[in-house]
Amino acid sequence: MSTELTPLLTAAVIFGWGGGILFTAIGVYLSIRRGRLHPLLLLCISAISFSWIEAPYDWAMYAQFPPALPRMPSWWPLNMTWGGLPSSVPVGYVSYFVLPAVIGAALGRWISARFNVRRPTTLLTVGLVVGFCWALFFNAVIGAQLGVFHYGYVIPGLAIFEGTKHQYPIYDAIAMGVQMMVFTYLLGRTDSQGRNVIEMWSDKVSKTRLQSAVVSVASVIVIGNVLYGAVFAPHLATKLGGWVTSGPSEQLFPGVPNQPR
Repeated sequence: MSTELTPLLTAAVIFGWGGGILFTAIGVYLSIRRGRLHPLLLLCISAISFSWIEAPYDWAMYAQFPPALPRMPSWWPLNMTWGGLPSSVPVGYVSYFVLPAVIGAALGRWISARFNVRRPTTLLTVGLVVGFCWALFFNAVIGAQLGVFHYGYVIPGLAIFEGTKHQYPIYDAIAMGVQMMVFTYLLGRTDSQGRNVIEMWSDKVSKTRLQSAVVSVASVIVIGNVLYGAVFAPHLATKLGGWVTSGPSEQLFPGVPNQPR
């Protein structure tokens, strides 16, 4: 089996580590400049907080990665990914979920101002569309087509390129789109002081700026984990129900057995 990183895999690792660190650094800078936590930093915290669900998600989706990628330690539940969870994934959750939220928030605000439509509805709609398209591009093209990862089995009739090693379950893009839709709303729906809905609520129930920051962080962590758990639940149910049955007979990566059904 190959243990050398190809240029594509190297780029994927850089995107994971570099993008996650960059967005977090920008969020810290903006927070220092405004004297309170910035919505961008709150999203970064939320994204990395629920990255632990990736391994169970991989297991339920039969997602598998090339053996050349460096792995996380074999800790539960991170060891649920068949072959091990790539080490760039936890930090990479920041770049994966925050980037489309930034794009969606900017586009949603522009559409709302340009066509004089309600911002909340616009942000949710644009966030869902941008999130779906981003997940489709990243997971179906960069992932399944180019080989950064593959899906061993899918639900029959609900995937593109079904039955080949390049198959991609379209319901994954819908699930990711929902998560990014909420992130887009939390980033783009702000008041005149730049506070999102979580910060506004935190200020109401807190007596000091520090208390408000703690409540905001706890809230985005809970929201992120509950929401991601909710979009993961149908995948887990279909996996346990034995509905995920369509896939290629060939090995997804040479020298590495496929995850068994």
